[in-house]
Amino acid sequence: MEIEDVISYTLIAGVVISIAFVVTGVALIFIQGGAQGLTLEQIGSVHSLVNTSTTTPEKVIQGIPKLDGLSFIYMGLIILIATPVIRVALLIGDFAKNKDVLYTILSLIVLINIMIAIFLVPALIIK
Repeated sequence: MEIEDVISYTLIAGVVISIAFVVTGVALIFIQGGAQGLTLEQIGSVHSLVNTSTTTPEKVIQGIPKLDGLSFIYMGLIILIATPVIRVALLIGDFAKNKDVLYTILSLIVLINIMIAIFLVPALIIK
């Protein structure tokens, strides 16, 4: 199988799995009437305290077995964000395997920029 096919299937799978988590999370919130101790009205309010800065990946992982709807939605978002990161990582591997130094370096720069945007920039903004 060509690397382009692997990347294509990875992107499709990432989006489909992400959608499944988000839809499941929304359904759980409606079925349970809320999530994480908040009512449906509090979650849906324009003044809701629910946002991605109020949780951590550890809380998301702990909430999945508890069938917490917000945890499912957050996991869907994490998967959606991880999908292009995986794509870049696969490209780095392919370029390195083909000894294409220029594109390996360029892809590494892209990956570093993505990691900075995901992990460092939010920490600087929240301070």
